[in-house]
Amino acid sequence: MEIAFKIGVPSHDELQLWGDYHLAKAMAEELAKYGHTCEIHILPEWKDPNDSKRDIIIHLKGLSRYRPRGGPINVMWLISHPEKISIRELNRYDAILVASKKFALELKKKVKTPVYTLLQFASTRVMYPDPDPDHSCELLFLGNSRNVYRPIIRDLLPTQFDLHVWGSRWEGLIPRRYIRGRYFPYEKARRLYSSASIVLNDHWDSMRKYGFINNRVFDALACKAFVLSDYCTDMDALFSGCLVSYEGRQDLHDKIETYINCPEKREDIARKGYMRVVSEHTVAHRVEELMEIFWRF
Repeated sequence: MEIAFKIGVPSHDELQLWGDYHLAKAMAEELAKYGHTCEIHILPEWKDPNDSKRDIIIHLKGLSRYRPRGGPINVMWLISHPEKISIRELNRYDAILVASKKFALELKKKVKTPVYTLLQFASTRVMYPDPDPDHSCELLFLGNSRNVYRPIIRDLLPTQFDLHVWGSRWEGLIPRRYIRGRYFPYEKARRLYSSASIVLNDHWDSMRKYGFINNRVFDALACKAFVLSDYCTDMDALFSGCLVSYEGRQDLHDKIETYINCPEKREDIARKGYMRVVSEHTVAHRVEELMEIFWRF
């Protein structure tokens, strides 16, 4: 089959900064193992004249809206911003994939288009345990500020622990001593995840509400990291005993204090998380699920 992924990246210069690109790239590489031909189209390339000859178009839905055209099977993979989607937009597609079991069930009641759950995943080609003493720290947050005070960092600071923050637009929001850099290559991020005592994670409010577990969770667990995250709907069902969630500032501080001082507990939980991801949530698992869906058309 010939497959094109449509991602909302504005330019090739920004490819490495977008999680959508890394998801599409990992899936394209895995699909190629089955003999399928895949291309990844950024926003200015969406109106490709060869699309009518393709078998499948997969739009990784973010903020940008793609208008399906006749010819190929048109598939939306809803991975973020569920609050911004409309029923009219969804019904333009031949199939809807949703990175949340909860939201997939809700959509099935509202749209005529077939809806399937397809969660995010880890690419174990690039995400695996790889500790690096140069990146050793007690607390790690890898993510951009988005020009807002991210919830878990707001709940954390000030802290007595050694915190490393990697990402853009943190200047002016948090003390400079915590900021390690504006960018760290995705394909080397395993070194950060593998080297921190605790990896911190949070979600957009809408993603947390509707059960969209973000890619950082899968990636960090694949590196055998201990993850401390805000609570997201469906997290217990997927990762019970594999990570720790918190609710509120005091709970966060209490859990950091507890687990920093209990390396054996951290290692046990991290090991369970690692085993869960490599056995159920890799790109290979997702592509198998995707192929099962495709064969229905």
